[in-house]
Amino acid sequence: MGRLLLATIVVAPLLLAGTPRAEPVVSLALDTSEADQALRILDKQAAHQPVTAEDWNRLFATTPYRWLKAREAAMGHPLADEDFQRFLLSPEAASQRAEWASTLAAMKQADMTRLGIGVLAWLPPGASIRARVFAEIKPQRNSFVWKQPAAAGEMESGEPAIFLAVAHQSRDQFENTVAHECHHIGLESLEARQDEAQASLPANVKLAMRWLSAFGEGEAMLAAAGTDRHPHWEDDALVRARWDGDMQQFAPDLAIVQQLLLDILDGKLATDEDIMKRARPLWGDAQGAWYTVGYQMAVLVEKRFGRAAFNDGLLDPRKLLALYNQVAGEANAHGAKLATWSPELLKRLEAG
Repeated sequence: MGRLLLATIVVAPLLLAGTPRAEPVVSLALDTSEADQALRILDKQAAHQPVTAEDWNRLFATTPYRWLKAREAAMGHPLADEDFQRFLLSPEAASQRAEWASTLAAMKQADMTRLGIGVLAWLPPGASIRARVFAEIKPQRNSFVWKQPAAAGEMESGEPAIFLAVAHQSRDQFENTVAHECHHIGLESLEARQDEAQASLPANVKLAMRWLSAFGEGEAMLAAAGTDRHPHWEDDALVRARWDGDMQQFAPDLAIVQQLLLDILDGKLATDEDIMKRARPLWGDAQGAWYTVGYQMAVLVEKRFGRAAFNDGLLDPRKLLALYNQVAGEANAHGAKLATWSPELLKRLEAG
């Protein structure tokens, strides 16, 4: 599939004049303008040169900064320009100037289109990946995807941006993070198809299905790393060891998710607020069951049944659970002891 998509992207600009141009399947634009200007300010400060109002205005006018402010306000913790100034002029920020500069330089070497095309190979046909990628120097060192409401002269309403903190990381780590987030974005581009397939399901099954989609964290890890590498291949031995340790909790974690789903189907958990109280720990402080259980199921299903079956599980999470059970059953018949989903849960997800 990857070759066909690459051909589409290469051929599209060669369409004859007057022929409607096909919208690109991958459109990823790396915007480092906020980080670049923040480093200029830090460089001036290090050289004992005055940082002027114009310097700050240039930073505050960048698209990544304005979008970050909008996102923080939407999340209920507004970012004031004065607070950002204090952060950037702090001794802590000054001490990280060289590291931020080298990290940003590595980010700029990434081939964004190549990354997007690689992720498309792990998505059902018809998926697209369109987003801006903002590399930002900011107080919070988290990374996330956020959709900015329509802004005049800018992106289409609902088109996402990937916000990546310029923190210590290698180019491989940066590219892996971008690939992970691109998988989420690509799958979301098929949301209408998913909704159509679930239209006739009872409300409680639809709700359970929506929370089953959280296994997309593990599926995105597989898409970013591939089947032949450790899911944390780009990280150090300590991070890989932590993942390996968390994977040892697969059976109890599967049981926790199963009970969550059964309680949703039983109506014991009916609102997102109530469900989130139970589901939040499944993300973990770095990687919880949504990652590890989702990854284990995805990698086993992909290896046993192929990419088409993996794609079917992306569009309908019930298929991922059923196919995983089949793989586990085959392995258990030969002495393995893999935890499986209960027949009751699978039946109720199918019938409501």
